[in-house]
Order: sequence, then structure tokens, then C-alpha cells
Amino acid sequence: MKYVHFAEGLKRTFPLFIGVIPFGLAYGISAKTAGLSLFQTVFMSLFVFAGASQFIAVEMMKQQAWVAAILITTLVVNLRHILMSLSLKPHLSRYGLLQRLAVAFGLVDEMYAVSSIYFTEKKQGFISFMFASAALMYIGWAGSSLSGYILGKQIDDPLKWGLDFAMPATFIGILIPQLKSKTIISAVIASAVSAIAFKTWMNNPMFILFGALVGASVGYILEKRFQWNR
Repeated sequence: MKYVHFAEGLKRTFPLFIGVIPFGLAYGISAKTAGLSLFQTVFMSLFVFAGASQFIAVEMMKQQAWVAAILITTLVVNLRHILMSLSLKPHLSRYGLLQRLAVAFGLVDEMYAVSSIYFTEKKQGFISFMFASAALMYIGWAGSSLSGYILGKQIDDPLKWGLDFAMPATFIGILIPQLKSKTIISAVIASAVSAIAFKTWMNNPMFILFGALVGASVGYILEKRFQWNR
């Protein structure tokens, strides 16, 4: 039975796996232009495994930013993972620590999207599903990062190939299937508006966390206080 859930994880994640490839290629090319070695580029993908943060890091490296500034900025960008982890915690509390740590490392936006939908439909096989989803995304990200670095000799500017659209296109693909209720739609609108407003006002990476907090708060209030879950 575990293999059924594992196969389901692969099946549902595959479209997002395809979408992450150009994103990884763009990262590999950017890392090469930032002066990173092949080992450093792939090492970051294998041990950091956070696309948006890696992009920000290499861009800051190009600008010769302080190491402390890079660490703080990427930390802020990744704070959204706390919210994602908290929302999945009720489904994973019965599993062992090592299993939870393993899927926690693989918790990227794409895996979270397909897993959160799966959890509303199924009552079992969560860990197997998440392992499959995380493994597929991990292989896709690391492999495309490596390929992007190697292809960097042929593609000096990834923007000319439209690879800069890979990340927003992937996130749009994650978002659309989840717009199934007025609560979720309202939370998305609140998150987008607040994030744009904060970015316009402050113009720093905190707008991501701010938008996520506002969206989560709006969704919680509508669902719990007003029972607006349709």
C-alpha cells in the first residue's frame, strides 16, 4: 500500500518537476556568472535546496554583499517554511522524528502544494507521498542546477531565453489548483495586495513574509470565526 501512495506522490508532483527544470537551469547559469565553481553551485542545491533563496544569494554575491547580509536575507525569505510546516504538523504528528526531519528537509513550495491538497483527500500514506514528492523535486533541482552551470558556456544571459519567468510560472501552477473556496481566494488576494504594498513601501525581502502572514491571518479569521469555508 505504501508504494501506491509513493507512486501517487510522483504522479502529482511530475508537472511541477517539469516546471522547476528551467528554474534550476537559470540558477545554475546565474551561479556561474556570479563566480561560483561547479562544486559550490551543486553543493548549494544539494544542502540548501531552496530555489528562491539560492537565487537571491547568488545575486547578492554578484554585488559583493556581506556574508551576514546574505544569511539574514535568505533566512527571512525562508521564514514562510515555518507557516507551511505548522499547517502540515497535524497530519504528521504520528510519525517518528527521523521521518519528520526527512520530509522537513524536502519541504519546498511545490511539495507543500501537492501534499496539502492530498491531505484533504486521503487519510493515510502521507509520509510515503511526501517522500516521493520531495525526492522528485530534489533530483530535478539538483540535476537542472548542474545542467545550467554546464550550459552556462552557451547561455551567458538566461534572461534572453525567458528563464527568469520560470519561477513565477511555477508558483502560478502551484496556486491555481488550490483556488477552490472563497476563503482561499480571499486569503490569496489579501496576501498579494499586502505583499505588493509592503514591497512598494519598504522594498526588501520581508514583503514575502508579511504577505504570507496577512494571507494566513485572513484565511484563519474567515474560516474559524465566520465559518466561511465554502
